[in-house]
Amino acid sequence: MNPFIENILKVTKNISIRNSLTTRQRKTAILKFVKSFSFVYFGHVDQHDDEHHIIRGLTVSSSHQDDHYSVGSYDGYDVSLVDRYDITIRPGEKIRTHQWIIIEIDLRNGKDIPHIFLGSLNRTNSSYAKLFTSVTSLQAVPLGTFAPHSEEFTSRYSLFAAPTQFIEVERLFTSEVTRTISAHFWPLSAEVFEGSLYIYSDTQNISAGLLETMLKNGAWLANKLDEHSYPTDSQ
Repeated sequence: MNPFIENILKVTKNISIRNSLTTRQRKTAILKFVKSFSFVYFGHVDQHDDEHHIIRGLTVSSSHQDDHYSVGSYDGYDVSLVDRYDITIRPGEKIRTHQWIIIEIDLRNGKDIPHIFLGSLNRTNSSYAKLFTSVTSLQAVPLGTFAPHSEEFTSRYSLFAAPTQFIEVERLFTSEVTRTISAHFWPLSAEVFEGSLYIYSDTQNISAGLLETMLKNGAWLANKLDEHSYPTDSQ
């Protein structure tokens, strides 16, 4: 059988699995979370046809599929949530499927914050690997300019940004902030891009408790970033 066709068939099988037990479990968890926090639930949205705010960041693509789109507010922040599914096809490699729960939080003072990614040290085979091929300027930030960061953080996470923004990233992600991240965020990832904070989970088995953790941790980090960034509107 043609290897390409074989890969397509495998993807089709994965989609079939996705539409069964796992998908029902994810929907149940999301609906429970949406009800608990009084979000508005829209369900499936089409990035090409529907008129809605598209959650962007590193996972956005021309082929991604968004389910369980919901919006609400928490701790004074506008929040969006989506269950995103996509495939990646690279020459000479198997087709890979990816799925993320994404919570987007609109920052109050985020307009001038540089593009930052907070993720696992092992980025090669992660769900976020394409970020480093599509945005080649992102490099690991050498931490410790202002103060040492905890071993718990540096053994799990790296911060990535353009080299010209390394100092600014450390000004935003202080040693106190990264210490809290290491204690409460793992294994979540985060991204700051164009005035929004994105909190990611790529686990298949989600729960309403996980979503609540993502929301509360995200709101905490958004507040810290807003505290350390410069207001975009002068009085």
